[in-house]
Amino acid sequence: MYIADALICASGLGFSYNKAGLILKDVSAEIPRGSFSCVIGRNGSGKSTFVKILSGIYSGYTGTVTYNDEDIRNIPAKKLASVLAFIPQYSFIQENNISVYEFLTAGRYSYKRFTDFFYDSGDFSAISAALDILGITELRDRLLSGLSGGERQKVLIALALVQLDIGSDLRGKTLIIDEPLTYLDVNYQFEIFNVLSKLNREKGLTVIAVIHDLNMSIKFTGFTLLMESGRIIRAGKTIDIITEESIGKYFMINAQIVNFENEFHINFIPTG
Repeated sequence: MYIADALICASGLGFSYNKAGLILKDVSAEIPRGSFSCVIGRNGSGKSTFVKILSGIYSGYTGTVTYNDEDIRNIPAKKLASVLAFIPQYSFIQENNISVYEFLTAGRYSYKRFTDFFYDSGDFSAISAALDILGITELRDRLLSGLSGGERQKVLIALALVQLDIGSDLRGKTLIIDEPLTYLDVNYQFEIFNVLSKLNREKGLTVIAVIHDLNMSIKFTGFTLLMESGRIIRAGKTIDIITEESIGKYFMINAQIVNFENEFHINFIPTG
């Protein structure tokens, strides 16, 4: 589908690992500027590979990806890092014996010159703002090794916001998260999605999330890309893509979508 104001455009993407067969097959998509978008599909459909290419993590693909009409392969790494942040599905933090605050300073790399040896007020302001919006200011002096899974996920999102310079205009900037709900309790799931939704609504941040929980997708996101077998087979408004028919056809489970006071909820119906 054509989107008049697309921030990220992918055209004819093809990708394989070690020539073991195509993972992505002629994938084309457009992400609306300022949208909260999700990528859904069954396991193995190519979701993670797709968002890693959009993020500039993977190279070696055929086709093109543009960010603000510029091929991401031509955008200097520091410039791209200042407008696009990626949080992987499994985030391994090598150094655990540092504080949250020290860890977040890494997000300021793209704003520093080779000759900059110290952090300045702009760096401190970005870190404080990220801690505040995630509601984790009390964690700033805690060691990473002492954090729970939910706290770590919030810290990783804070790192991404520091990288994007949370105090600046976030319109035209993007946060991509691969399965942000992995291993999180229900309360952390809603807290994190509420923060992402707030950043999208109030700051204009474009958010793209790979999501397995269709109820979270239908509740929080406005635009959906549905993938199957390495292709994007449907794209559009979330409420038009996640339907009873599509859940049955592409996820092979019966479902009923209920509208209660303009809030949609999916009831999954067991068979047999």
